[in-house]
Amino acid sequence: MSQPVLGVEPVQGLDITGVLYRYTAVKERPDDFSVTIQNENAIDGGYIFRSTDDWSGKSGQTINKLVPIEYSPIKYWGNGSIETEGVGSVEDPVVLYTYRFKPPEPEIPEIPVVPLIDVYSVLDDEAVQRATAETDLSLIEKDEDERKEEKDDEHDGDLEKALAASENALTMAGEMSQAALLRAMNPVTMTNYYAATIPGGAYKETVILVDRNLPDNRRAFRSMANDRLHNQLVEDQYK
Repeated sequence: MSQPVLGVEPVQGLDITGVLYRYTAVKERPDDFSVTIQNENAIDGGYIFRSTDDWSGKSGQTINKLVPIEYSPIKYWGNGSIETEGVGSVEDPVVLYTYRFKPPEPEIPEIPVVPLIDVYSVLDDEAVQRATAETDLSLIEKDEDERKEEKDDEHDGDLEKALAASENALTMAGEMSQAALLRAMNPVTMTNYYAATIPGGAYKETVILVDRNLPDNRRAFRSMANDRLHNQLVEDQYK
């Protein structure tokens, strides 16, 4: 039915939306007469469409009628026919079908679920944020000044140690030189002493001391005290 009438093949997505028919009923007014327009159900059997017009007690005439149909796939629509019952006939019948074509939606492949990956952002790292934070130049200058002062203090301390070591070395060198000199002089002195001849007799005292108590040399005492204090300070540096 579909191809001769509609001019298209029953393809998927083609739906019947209505039936439009026209015919002329020929009858006498008092006669009972009815006309039925129908289509068979091509898949489930029976009829998919039926529309009946009762002309009983009416005069015959031409009828034009449109019957809306809920969207119905064309594959269900089988052979169509016109049936009459009673006294009368049908002339010049025409049956038309309205339709719509809706292409089937393509099958969308199922998209696999992508697991959620925790992406590490280096910019969110606390250590990186601290490292890339804006630097306070005043703190850098302050640190540089403190390091400079510490270096100056260390330099002064090293200089004092060097001077103390130098003085101590000179003192030790002087003491060693004096000891070596005495060791070198002792043999000669002792030899001359033992070789000397002392004439006998009495030796009268020629020096007369006005004051029997000799005064202490205070300058020498102060010098010795300063030397002792200096040596003690040098020794404390190495403890």
